[in-house]
Amino acid sequence: MRRPPATGPIVLGMLYPPAWFGGPEATARVATEVAALDPRVEVEALVYEEGQHRRTLRGSPTGVAEARRDPAPLTDVQRALFARVHGVIAIDLPFDVATVAPNLAWVQGVGAGTAQLESAGLAEAGIVCTSGAGTNAVSIAEFVVGRILEERKAFVALRASQERHAWEPRFGPELEGATIGLLGFGAINQAVAARLAPFGVELLVCRRSAGTAPPPPGIAECVPPSALHALLGRCDTVVAAVPETPDTLGLMDAAAFAAMAPGSFFVNVGRGTLVDERALIDALASGRLRGAAVDVASQEPLPADHPLWDAPNLSISPHCSTYPPAMAGRLHRLWIDNVARWLAGDSLVNVVVGG
Repeated sequence: MRRPPATGPIVLGMLYPPAWFGGPEATARVATEVAALDPRVEVEALVYEEGQHRRTLRGSPTGVAEARRDPAPLTDVQRALFARVHGVIAIDLPFDVATVAPNLAWVQGVGAGTAQLESAGLAEAGIVCTSGAGTNAVSIAEFVVGRILEERKAFVALRASQERHAWEPRFGPELEGATIGLLGFGAINQAVAARLAPFGVELLVCRRSAGTAPPPPGIAECVPPSALHALLGRCDTVVAAVPETPDTLGLMDAAAFAAMAPGSFFVNVGRGTLVDERALIDALASGRLRGAAVDVASQEPLPADHPLWDAPNLSISPHCSTYPPAMAGRLHRLWIDNVARWLAGDSLVNVVVGG
């Protein structure tokens, strides 16, 4: 990977909106800490943010062309900073970034997903990209457990009875003894597993590396993607937390939902493009699934007239299962550690491109 220049300033850009991660004061504190790592380091905070809709397009192989036809404009100030930077921490980047930022050697993504950043041409330009994987795992895992308990214990129906002033007992089954499938076993589903294990559930995992080593502690069985449908049929609940790759696009299609155990529950906190949303709606409408919860969608923001909104027994949240203040602290610690590693010529953490 390209290293920082041996002489002269090393310019690092903090490009994400400060409001996301603690506000301007938090940004200034982190910038000061990073600059203290080496007297050559200069840190500049300047927002470059394209918005959720464009980010979703750029994160999808089928949407990149549409996003490129209408690129986000750059201000003169943004152009001037991009012309100088050697490394950035960012949620978005302009297309053809190697031309816009000829000195750029490394990008630290703020989230686990980096597809929208990679669409800027990082691999082609030899620019290393590291992700923020793991920084939001605790928050999302807690959200997942909450959704599972909410559905299992009929909390929504109980609230509706209360609002009607109706004494209508509902008895939710125990979670203990349930078989829960985890689709993907990165930081998020590892945190989900750690929080579900004390409930006395059986945990099954579908991951690409299944078979290369014994199942992790607390996991009853690991299977490869080729055995996904067989795993789905064994589970009461399935939690999906996988990155967006060509292999995961539409993976949860009509055949996958048909393979799920009758009356099972589905949760997706990874990427919306994993799911054939028409197939999910049909599985809910037919009663094949007793319910589902999604924090992500193929279009974000989800249009008001999208049929997902009216699917029966579906809980939708607008990509908010994380908790930014907690994620911010972990992200900043990760970035500071990676900056120190980069300056020292050591390997970076969470490399997804180059390295």
